Amino acid sequence: MLVNVTGATELFTYTFLHAGAKAALTAAESSEEGQAYNLLNVLVLSSFLVEAYFNHLGNLKGFVAWSDKKDRTSVWNKYKFLREAVGLEKLSINEAYPAVDAAIEFRNEMAHGRTSTYNFSQDVLWSSGGVLPPKIPVGWQLALNLKDVKCCFDASRKLILELHEQAGLGGRPFTKMASTQLRF
Repeated sequence: MLVNVTGATELFTYTFLHAGAKAALTAAESSEEGQAYNLLNVLVLSSFLVEAYFNHLGNLKGFVAWSDKKDRTSVWNKYKFLREAVGLEKLSINEAYPAVDAAIEFRNEMAHGRTSTYNFSQDVLWSSGGVLPPKIPVGWQLALNLKDVKCCFDASRKLILELHEQAGLGGRPFTKMASTQLRF
């Protein structure tokens, strides 16, 4: 029997970004193969996770303009507005969560990336026999280290948990990925 189903699904984008960042971090921690790409994914997804959560909470707190894709309120201003809206002390992202601020800056640098030349000078152990020296990270590659990336992911989670709890929404912001209502 063929039936018509109508409905609506609300996607919680930030939870998908959280799951992706968490999976990339797990992969980066478990293997050096492809680690740089996984670390890159964690940083970029963490920064998008934070902004997507700001848009989610902003909608709940009356900042409906943020739902408009043409809105140009910066992520830094969204954070300030949300802190005030939930009754937290007025702080910038950089003051409260510098690792998150660094991830957002990293994301912006990558989004507007340019081919660049970096000069460096470093002592390396060299052995003859045709073995190349180790790769020396430069520019944005310097951000791709496991310790700092894990710190960024953890700080992104902490920031969201703080806002979520302070907004009276409970302590589990990452459990709901979608909500669907169907009519038969």
